[in-house]
Amino acid sequence: MGFEFRIAASLTQEQRQHLAQLLAARPQAPRAPGATMPETDIRLTDAGLYICQYLRPDPWHGLESLRACLDAQGVRYTIEEIDD
Repeated sequence: MGFEFRIAASLTQEQRQHLAQLLAARPQAPRAPGATMPETDIRLTDAGLYICQYLRPDPWHGLESLRACLDAQGVRYTIEEIDD
């Protein structure tokens, strides 16, 4: 378990493709010492992005370039912490 977030954003098809390329180009996420899962799990969803930060309660930790891309394109988004 970690800190889970939904980043809701209305994205054009071109923006979705660009984000998918950014995600595919990310280096393999490092694993926490002794952990069997990566520190960050991020997925493109129909509603925007799903982000799980296993060690930090910051949805953008290690994803500054992704956030900068959204901001540079003027994409409005909301962040919701998932509390199951």
